Amino acid sequence: MPIELSFEEAHEKSLPRRLCQKWGVLAASQARDLPSLSIGLPDGRSYTYAYRPEDSTLELLPGANASTVVEVAEEDWLGLWDSTETMLGLVMSERATIVSGELADFVRWEPAIRVLYEELPPYDPNAPLLGSDGRELDPSRAFHPDDDRAEMAEFLRVAGFIVVREVLPEAEVRELANVAERARAAATEGDGASWWSTREDGQRYVSRVLDGGKDERILSLPSDPRLLSIVALSDYAFEPTPNEYVSILYKRSRVVFDGKADQPWHRDCGLGGHKLMCPMMNGSLFLSEANRDSGELRFLPGSWQTAGCIIDDPSYELGIGIEAGPGDFTLHYGDGLHAGTPPTSASGPFRSSVVFEYGLAGRKAEQSQAHYDQIMLQTDAPGLARDT
Repeated sequence: MPIELSFEEAHEKSLPRRLCQKWGVLAASQARDLPSLSIGLPDGRSYTYAYRPEDSTLELLPGANASTVVEVAEEDWLGLWDSTETMLGLVMSERATIVSGELADFVRWEPAIRVLYEELPPYDPNAPLLGSDGRELDPSRAFHPDDDRAEMAEFLRVAGFIVVREVLPEAEVRELANVAERARAAATEGDGASWWSTREDGQRYVSRVLDGGKDERILSLPSDPRLLSIVALSDYAFEPTPNEYVSILYKRSRVVFDGKADQPWHRDCGLGGHKLMCPMMNGSLFLSEANRDSGELRFLPGSWQTAGCIIDDPSYELGIGIEAGPGDFTLHYGDGLHAGTPPTSASGPFRSSVVFEYGLAGRKAEQSQAHYDQIMLQTDAPGLARDT
């Protein structure tokens, strides 16, 4: 996709063509319940996107006559066009000005805009998960390390995630859990190597240790041959991201200010950088039980390589919830929709896991999710930020 197009060329030539093709129909399906949106530049140039209920189409008009009016710099709009930026990322970094209307409505336009700008299909949560032979796959299926690799690769390719049981033995996981507990106990707020959350009672607790507690057993996990064997199921040549960002996640209940312990439905490139960092994968090695009570991972099967969709799911009923045990491993593409749900248990036990990232060979550390996470951290909690 050319990125040299001007704001006018895109809106006067490229987008009208796409609106007349299947992309217009698909984008309209994502804008059906949204108020009109105007995207404008500081010099006054602007265009309005509006759903037409009378014929179920999406129209594009010059001007800023819309319910929600947003102003961005031209280079930031260009980032939206070429998938370097996202609407949420522009909002969080305060590079999008909401002139009128609701910030949430601007963000809710993202699936429709991605359909048009990136020519990606929207995600349908109700669509079956179909293999290459047309047969329906079971999205809740889990595998073991010695299962048929072709079947495992097919599942990962279609679903965008995979769950593999008992990748590490119980005794080894117990040792790693002890390391994780010592890292948690050693963390201090403001140390630059941990993120903290606030619970309803005002208690602060460490939700992530970012550097694996500097323990080589944790830091070496991304390169462990047993895990790399699962990574090798991907169609891409992935390798561990070249940094020491191997985080240990600690869940707790009733969190009100979140240091990335609980996460709503999102993409790992949801703050920006899709063009630079994707394809990428994130792995989670579970150190304790993961389920609804302790805080589970949920995935929308088949959502990667789509424009996503508008999700209204406050109770986390959509998709597939992952029940995992110590030593189980999940791997998912970063641009698939997933969530880290709050635990439903008040007193635990709660999930803990080690989380790390894989990217294409030769990708720079500043093109990783870790880099964009630091941007989020600096936005949400400047006092906890550390250099990257």
